[in-house]
Amino acid sequence: MIFEQNKSLGFQVLPLEHSDFIAIDGQDSEPFWQNIKWKTINTYGGANFNNGYTPVQIKIASNDVESYFLFRWQDETKSLTHLPLVKLNQQWQVKQQGFHSFNETRYYEDKFAVLLSQSCDHGGDGTAHLGKSPIKGKPANWHGKGYHGSLDGRVRDLWHWKALRTNDMVQMDDNVIAKPRKAKSGDRRYTAGYFADGKESGAYVMNWIWYGKDKITPKRLPLPEYQHMYKADNQHIEQAVLPWFSSTPYKPLLDTYPEGTLLSSVLYRSNRFEGDRGDVTAKGHWQDGYWTLEVARRNKTGSEYDVALEQGVCLWVAAFDHAQIAHTRHQRPLKLDYSALSQKGKL
Repeated sequence: MIFEQNKSLGFQVLPLEHSDFIAIDGQDSEPFWQNIKWKTINTYGGANFNNGYTPVQIKIASNDVESYFLFRWQDETKSLTHLPLVKLNQQWQVKQQGFHSFNETRYYEDKFAVLLSQSCDHGGDGTAHLGKSPIKGKPANWHGKGYHGSLDGRVRDLWHWKALRTNDMVQMDDNVIAKPRKAKSGDRRYTAGYFADGKESGAYVMNWIWYGKDKITPKRLPLPEYQHMYKADNQHIEQAVLPWFSSTPYKPLLDTYPEGTLLSSVLYRSNRFEGDRGDVTAKGHWQDGYWTLEVARRNKTGSEYDVALEQGVCLWVAAFDHAQIAHTRHQRPLKLDYSALSQKGKL
């Protein structure tokens, strides 16, 4: 994910009363949403969108405890497929056309990302480092696009919504852009300064023991009573997760599935992130060629990996149309203006 900007655009945050009810459901049915005008940001450069372009509309409101965001962007197709497994030649493979280099643009779900920083410098506030080996002393990346990392030591907040993996959890994956980590021996993918906040438990893992381009071994298989659902012509399986308690550890003796069988690559271990990684509540709803994403987060979480939602914070957005990393971007961030809350004694 590469966010860019030049000059910031001011955005007045609507002050709310605590009595203003909001249900995080991906809808704008709450009356206060009607009192806010959409701010539109034109985003460019993403895979699979029409000419790589989609406009993102934004509304923001807050009380003295929590802020609420409404995002809307055009996406002609609702994409929930995420690297499904298929049985071919008596072995399991990952259906992919770019995942081997971490640049999948076909078998991937729709996503949306929000970057927050206390300053508004160019290159996503200095977090974007482009090219094959953009950070001295760190490994080269597989796709040649670049890395995210904070070379000045400051933390930037990154929220990452995923249409299959996190939407039913009613969460965004709360991530961070920080100082690039040391590379670990045996890690196939190095992500520099982009990584997830810590968690106490949850929520999903990939359903393979070790990834190989031509062959993988699943971690778990469906329990026998669910096996009738898994067959070559059940395309719904490509757009679903495998629940932990509806599955059993993989054993060759249990692997009696015929050629062409489809199996989810997403394995749920629990239904939500708990801990720092679960700070952001979110629900997306797709209808008539548009995603609407409703988001809530406490203004101050107390986490060292989060940016407080307060006066002057800058915000960038990025949309992904069934693409792993090839998202849209924009030059100028929104600079959030919470002054109306201060005037009402809410901050």
